Parts: sequence; structure tokens; C-alpha cells
Amino acid sequence: MLKSIKSLSFLFAFFVVSVAQANIIVDTSLWTLEDSPARGGAQGLTSSGSNQAVQNNNANGSIISNFSLTGDFTFDGILTPTTSFFDDDDILGVVFGWQDADNHYRLGWEQGGLNDRGIGADGRLVVSSGMFLVREVAGVSTILFQQEIFWQDDVDYNFSVGRNGDDISFSLGGINRSFTDTSFTSGRVGFYTESQTARFSGLASRPVAPTAVPEPSAVALLGLALLFLVWRRRTTNSL
Repeated sequence: MLKSIKSLSFLFAFFVVSVAQANIIVDTSLWTLEDSPARGGAQGLTSSGSNQAVQNNNANGSIISNFSLTGDFTFDGILTPTTSFFDDDDILGVVFGWQDADNHYRLGWEQGGLNDRGIGADGRLVVSSGMFLVREVAGVSTILFQQEIFWQDDVDYNFSVGRNGDDISFSLGGINRSFTDTSFTSGRVGFYTESQTARFSGLASRPVAPTAVPEPSAVALLGLALLFLVWRRRTTNSL
């Protein structure tokens, strides 16, 4: 009987942890405005509904989540370069593993205006135009990816960033890439703009299923034992 109780308690604990892992409430009204990662300044980015954010100013800034993700996760949604307020061609993007403006990953995208800069794989300075992925450590930028592909005005682009073990990955504008990097295995997520208006919507964030299930407490075991006894009695009476 004890073996059965432990099996039931294991399944119960796994269910509770899995549900908790699967439900992160994305409420951008709780997020904070912080400095833009490359050029500084914190202006304009605001919540525009439970899981939306908007930048209506041709300005720099980041809006960063009120929760932190540790280990494996995904963060996805839609980003839209907008032209209703300013018809511009600069940078918008996603940040993750965010500690602060000097320590994070950023996935940026521009249309031919402002660029980003960092150290490339060969140790030389790289000017990043188009789409780029940057690792920022102690204020030093390293370019992990860069490609001359540019966003189009007022188009909704699905994005996804995440971690799986030692690998980080992104998907945006038909580009999918992954890189082995463990600089930031935990951190917050968010968005940034640099001299660009934008909208971010349909946001969802979830950790990947847990790698370990905590040992059920004595109270949980007792409750499950009582449930098992009730079930056993009813089964016996029905025979």
C-alpha cells in the first residue's frame, strides 16, 4: 500500500509542479521601464494591455518583465515595427537573460537606420545591420549572429527566444538559430527600441517542464493515504 501511496504522491507532485511551470502570467502593467541596452535612455515604452507593450515615441528604452526565468524556457509573441507616429527605420527587439542594461542577450532588428556594434568571432569590431543577436557582458558587446535582412513597415512578425540546456535560440522573420552559451542561465525578459516606434503583443512565457520533482511533504503523503484508503474501501465494497 505504501508503494501505491508514494506513486500517487509522485504523480500529484509532478502535476502541481507542471501546472505551476506552465502558467506564467504576462502582465506588462507590472513591468518596469529601464535603459535601452545599446544607446541608453528610458522613454516611452509602456504597457498597452495585459500582454502587450507599445512604443509610440521615436525614442530609446526597454520594458522589462517582473519575473525571472531560470533554466530552460521559451518567450514568444509578435513584434510589429509601426509607422503611424514616425515613419522611421531604426531598431526594435527582444531581450532575455536580462540582469541589467550591461548584462543580457538582445535580439535586434532594423530597417537600414541605426546599427549595433560589437566584437565578432574573429575579435574584430563588427557593425551589425539588419538582424543581430548580441551577448552583452559587463558592457562589452559580442555579436553572436548578424544577417542583412530588414523588417517591413507595419508587419506582424512572430518571434521566439529561449534556452535549452547550454543552448540559447531564437526564431524571427524566417530566421532560426541556436548557439551554445551559458553566460546568463537565468534572467528577465522584455523589449527595447532605439529611435523607433513599435508594438509588442500576444506575449507568452513558460519554463520547460521541470527536471526534478520535489519530495512530497508528510502532510501531502497523509492526505493521499486517506484518499487511497477511501478508494480501497469503496472498491472492496463494490466487489
